[in-house]
Amino acid sequence: MAPIDSAKTQEPSGTSFYTMQVSPQSFSENAAVSGKVVLPITHDKQQYWLMTSEQKGLLLTDKNGVTLAQYPGNFEVLDRRADIDIANKKWDLLATVDNESGAALLIGLDWKNQAFKLLTTITHPSSIEALCLQTLPHQPGSTLNVAVILADDQGKLTQRIMVDGQQKSLSNVLLREFVGVPQVKDCAVDDASQSLYLAEENIGIWRYAAEPEAELVRELVAVSGVHGRLKGEVTSVDTLADGRLLVATPEQHGVWYIDPRQVNEAQLIALKGTLGVESVHGLSTKQGLLVGLFDDETGVYQQAVLPITEAIQDPVSPRFNAVLPTVQTEAVATSGDAADDPAIWHNAQAPDQSRILGTNKKRGLNVYSLKGELLQSLAVGRVNNVDVRHGFTLAGKTFDIAAASNRSKRSISLFAIEPHTGEVSYLQDVATDLNDVYGLCMAHVNNQYYVFINDTDGHFEQYQLEGKGSQIKGTLVRQFQVASQPEGCVVDDEYAQLYFGEEAKGIWQVDATVSKALPRLIAPLNDDFVADVEGMGIYHLDQKRYLVASSQGNNSYGVFALDDRNRYLGSFTIDMNLPANIDGVSETDGLEISSLSFGDAFPNGLMVAQDGRNVIPSLNQNFKLVDATQIAQLIRHWL
Repeated sequence: MAPIDSAKTQEPSGTSFYTMQVSPQSFSENAAVSGKVVLPITHDKQQYWLMTSEQKGLLLTDKNGVTLAQYPGNFEVLDRRADIDIANKKWDLLATVDNESGAALLIGLDWKNQAFKLLTTITHPSSIEALCLQTLPHQPGSTLNVAVILADDQGKLTQRIMVDGQQKSLSNVLLREFVGVPQVKDCAVDDASQSLYLAEENIGIWRYAAEPEAELVRELVAVSGVHGRLKGEVTSVDTLADGRLLVATPEQHGVWYIDPRQVNEAQLIALKGTLGVESVHGLSTKQGLLVGLFDDETGVYQQAVLPITEAIQDPVSPRFNAVLPTVQTEAVATSGDAADDPAIWHNAQAPDQSRILGTNKKRGLNVYSLKGELLQSLAVGRVNNVDVRHGFTLAGKTFDIAAASNRSKRSISLFAIEPHTGEVSYLQDVATDLNDVYGLCMAHVNNQYYVFINDTDGHFEQYQLEGKGSQIKGTLVRQFQVASQPEGCVVDDEYAQLYFGEEAKGIWQVDATVSKALPRLIAPLNDDFVADVEGMGIYHLDQKRYLVASSQGNNSYGVFALDDRNRYLGSFTIDMNLPANIDGVSETDGLEISSLSFGDAFPNGLMVAQDGRNVIPSLNQNFKLVDATQIAQLIRHWL
């Protein structure tokens, strides 16, 4: 980041910052309205201000501060998102807190009539100290979802969807609640990077990932006190169009211009004549960076133009196409990383009565209906992966069979599935020679049933299953190895091919019969299909085969054309379905996909994916069901 001028100061920690001096100017009207936030905004190429006031409420003024519209009340905090489509009408969406009731308000600014309108009220059990708006990535063709993030005096953050971009309507859906900071003063979201910034009074500026499905980690990007460049209280943070931050530290009689991507440098801009700037908000203009300031010592709003030119970031846009889940299963009974891998059992006589088998790797095997209802829970141990095949015969009885990798016993757990009802019952275990069993898949090749099971160290074993009297005999018929940890796998029975993922390298293919063939890498990782490679399944469409595999590192799913030299076609995500109150899918371990019909809800097949972060609201992990019609449409589009 280039310096604004040549005045350079060295701080004790060894890092440097540059200072300049700017003289703010007061507004001709509404300068002293006992507020806190003044936002510079534009509309139709004209510049305006939005102001909060404890006496006058919410004000829209012209560039000189002359009132154009007023909403009565007692307000201090404020955030805005422009051009939000609600019921086919464009609004500027404003979020504030009513200091009298303690409730958060969403207020619409109607530019056609230059008037404010209360859209909805959000009650909260604790005192709201700060709030900020966020626009979320969305499906192509739909408007943005808008969320509000509330930071309260208990150190808790609450994230709610308030505008449903798909329905173009107001909403109020709790996404998640998570730990913030104890002395929060302000918050802001950079929509382009989906970063949430919190100002903690005596600590500095924290950055969180703002996406609802993101991992809950935080990073300190600007530090106050003896170890940092910021001195005294940190009272305000604002995100600029280029991703940089404006930060207020009243004791330093100025504002900071910080690039959070280059934390070793920052610029302190001294504001001549100010006594304690408590809030700052900026807008890029042709003349420079226009900022609105509130001096808490004088109680006056001021403005200044900083000689800073910003490079505007691109608007929020999804990286991948998205599909939507239509059903979700009940959450697993245990917390933490528990749900892992699904399998689909197809009921040919009654497709809508098919079953989802899902592993709870802390407890056992669950069985769900296609409506997501938990029907059975078999406490057989820490089963990790599961797969299903039809038509196994034992002691003269034919049933469908499931196998699961059991980490408690280092074994293969076998289950019978009653062909007419889908009732699942435990049969027995087959011991393995592996030390830490992990991934598993089944095969029915040349009238033989096989189980492939792997170890976290890269070893694979292939077992042949045969009925011997009243027991199933598992015979080790083959072994091979890859260099690092594998997990998910799937067998194409018709072509007798095993596909498996090596988490940090890509997708491999090898003969699924009992042979000495060695695996070959057919789909290495790329910029879009990234580690860890986890679950996978094969989807059939127009007489062609497509491998779908989870790309855990970016919460997406890669699609490969197996009949076209395994060509990578593209990736998709599973986004939130707000009308159905179902969140998106992230950090997927296992998945399964089938092109068979499962009734009216899934006429062209079904994909089931494990959801590593189950929000709306935050619950234990579960599985999401997707109508494969959406995936078929994507594949045809890519082709």
